[in-house]
Amino acid sequence: MSEGPNEPRNAQAGAKQIQASEHPLRDDTELTKRNEDYMRQMRKSLNATALSGEKKKAALDEMTATLLAEQHKGTTARQLYGTVQERTQAVIEGPKKTPREQAKANYWVTSLDNGLMLFMIFCLMYGVMGFISKASQESQGANGITAILLTSVVGGLGVAKLFEYLAPDKNKPKVPMWRKILWSIMAVMVWMLIFTTAAMLPKALNPALPAAVYLVIAAIVFFARMWLKRKFNITTSLF
Repeated sequence: MSEGPNEPRNAQAGAKQIQASEHPLRDDTELTKRNEDYMRQMRKSLNATALSGEKKKAALDEMTATLLAEQHKGTTARQLYGTVQERTQAVIEGPKKTPREQAKANYWVTSLDNGLMLFMIFCLMYGVMGFISKASQESQGANGITAILLTSVVGGLGVAKLFEYLAPDKNKPKVPMWRKILWSIMAVMVWMLIFTTAAMLPKALNPALPAAVYLVIAAIVFFARMWLKRKFNITTSLF
């Protein structure tokens, strides 16, 4: 049977329909109306933040490029990023850290918290002792500011590491109790050694401050530590 004159035209029309179905009505350089409206709201939301112009532009450019690449699948900005408020908060907070990066960041924050706690306790203790006993105020050694500082720094790092070691981790083999106890004892012994060594520093390198100064420092550190605990929601500390 011979082909009719209309069959080539029908074939061409079919090919055009298939080609049209494979590409969106908008080209790959133009956002859909819904996504464009989302980006308009996003731009307004970011402008209300304290982010720098560079960070705002980088976030908007990255989002626009992603939407242009994904919208031909029918994906909307809301599906990719959530609400404008949620995406704005995510941009402000920055990229999420990997579990390893988060653990490292938590370790340093916990170390700082415990170090401040020890420093506050020592300053409070030697401040009170300075008012009670004149001899303790004039003596040099463990109550020297350098010794207190060194002991607090090492103690903060050690306590944070000890918490990290003793904390249960589902991704690691369970640590036997005897090993935990052994490591705890060793950690305390090392800390005491550093405490004793720091107390032996010469007077010129390890001066003792007036009792009142120690009490003022303790009060300042107390409020600084409270702010730190609220800001980072710290729960892994001695108290």
